[in-house]
Formats: sequence, structure tokens, C-alpha cells
Amino acid sequence: MKTKTKTLTALAVAAALGGTALAGASYAGHRGSGHGMGFLDKGQLAVSATEMFDAVDANGDGKLTQAEIDRLRNDRHAAHDADGDGNLSLDEFAGLWHETTRPLTVRAFQMLDTDGDAVVTRAEYDRPLAGIVERLDRDGDGGLSLRDHRHDDDDDRGGWWDDD
Repeated sequence: MKTKTKTLTALAVAAALGGTALAGASYAGHRGSGHGMGFLDKGQLAVSATEMFDAVDANGDGKLTQAEIDRLRNDRHAAHDADGDGNLSLDEFAGLWHETTRPLTVRAFQMLDTDGDAVVTRAEYDRPLAGIVERLDRDGDGGLSLRDHRHDDDDDRGGWWDDD
């Protein structure tokens, strides 16, 4: 994995573990793109930086201290360390990860639930990937490959995933 990819992955995990779950309840009723946070700003999947910040800012003074960040980190770790050994097993970490990614799960659900009825129908579920190969098959071979990803100098459509 390239350094840039590793760095972005680490930042995403750190941001997610650092507070996304604490603001989760506020996301459930929120629709639309909100205020994004860099790499997490992807339309309806955007995570609100303000809500994340407010969730970590325990005393509400508008700034994050290392003590507030450490308290959040320690409290979340302790809440998922079921056996109290100071470590997280895979199952314990899975609980933490589920809690952490809940706001993104809610956003993805909302994105699929286009009519807002709190149910993702089969048609809504199928819609994003229906015809995706036809839309992204740049070389016309009937499938998606790295060749479809490559950028040609005379083609301004770009690839179907971000370059490293």
C-alpha cells in the first residue's frame, strides 16, 4: 500500500475512533450533505465536523484539549474492554467499530432510502450499482479493470477510483 493511502487510512480510522460514534444519534434524523470533513465529505455520507467536535468538547469551551481527547479515548476503550484486561479482542474491537461507524451506516441507509420512508426497498438497494459496468467501462470490453481506471491525456473523464 502506498504511503498516501496508508496515511489517509490511518487518518480516517483515527477520526472515526476519535468521536464519530458519539455524535451518532444526531445523524439519524439528519438528511442532506451537512458540513463535511475532508476525506469524509462525500455528499450524503458526509460526517459533520462540527457535531464531532462538539461531542468531544466536554466542557463546551470551543476547543479540544488533550485531556478531553484522552478521556474520550479511554472511556470508549474501557466501555468495550468486556473482560477488563486492558486490551481489545477482535470481538471487543468489533463492538467499538460498530459503535464508531454507526453514523456512517445511518448515512448510507439514508442515501439508499430515497423516499425517506425508513425502509430500503429492493429497488432502492439495487439503484446505485445498476448499470455501473456500462457507465464505467471506459475501454468497452464489458468489464471493469485497471485499464478503465487509467487516465488518458485526451480523455477528461478520469478513472473510476482515486489515484494514489
